[in-house]
Amino acid sequence: MKKVLGFVLILVPSMVFSQWSIMDESFDDYNVGDLVSTVGADNGWGLWTGLDAESCVVSSDQFLSGTNSGHVFDNGTTSTRANWSWSEYSEGKYSFYTNIYVPNNSEGGFIGFHDSLNLEMPHSISILGDSSMLFLDWEAFDYLEANNLAEGEWHEIHVIFDLDNATSEFIVDAVSIGTMGTSFGVTGGISFGSVEFAAYAYNPFTGQQPPGSYYIDDLNLVDELSLVGLSEQLAPSLNLMPNPSNGDFTIDFNGSSFNQAKLTITDMNGIKVYAKTLAEVSGLENFQTSMDAGVYFIQVTDATQTWNSRLVIK
Repeated sequence: MKKVLGFVLILVPSMVFSQWSIMDESFDDYNVGDLVSTVGADNGWGLWTGLDAESCVVSSDQFLSGTNSGHVFDNGTTSTRANWSWSEYSEGKYSFYTNIYVPNNSEGGFIGFHDSLNLEMPHSISILGDSSMLFLDWEAFDYLEANNLAEGEWHEIHVIFDLDNATSEFIVDAVSIGTMGTSFGVTGGISFGSVEFAAYAYNPFTGQQPPGSYYIDDLNLVDELSLVGLSEQLAPSLNLMPNPSNGDFTIDFNGSSFNQAKLTITDMNGIKVYAKTLAEVSGLENFQTSMDAGVYFIQVTDATQTWNSRLVIK
């Protein structure tokens, strides 16, 4: 599903988070077995080389939310490789999110970050097995590593590209692994325009790239600066923990006083799934929910201030 930013959405509280998203994908609007490059062409999906066999395939074998995900695999007969693209960006600050599931017997996979023509690839992620990921900076020949990841579980990948300040940040399961430079943006001269999903587990230390398999779900591309611009009241520094969670979580208000505040949680489609009124809070507040696994947007607001965040339920 693709979300187009619209001024009218500002007037609808339950849809406030849709303004952040430039485009997103849950795969739930498609049928199992569909080639995403065919059914999702209107949402930026395309083929890597123009061969129909090389496309992410809709699957219900694994999913984080809804009933479907995208399967990227190489089974010896078919090797899938898909491209998700948008209008190129040379300035601003953007977040890319995807959730991945790597089967226990898989070698892993590969995610590449490109310009819209796929001529340049400043960064990539090597998924090595089901417990390690490397975020690579190809210009600086540097990397950040997330290891000891829980096997047989979904993991959220979040990459922030600050094109104005030439930085990139690698975040896994809401934990920052580190920050590096980037050639995306004005300084490096490369525009940020697409993400590649390939079915090989490239190891930069050995040069080997055995065939792999993994699933992707709840993708999102977010304009971070539009987020700030649309929420001029954003001021309080609150902490959400744990994130990801099993549905029970705590918000630390860090001394920020909210009076008669409303807490709302919406899903990726902007549908309100949880709401609670908070009489007066300034410290720790615990919440228990029964939401399905997936990615949600959470907002706390009163008459004078608003706080927004993302919540991952596993």
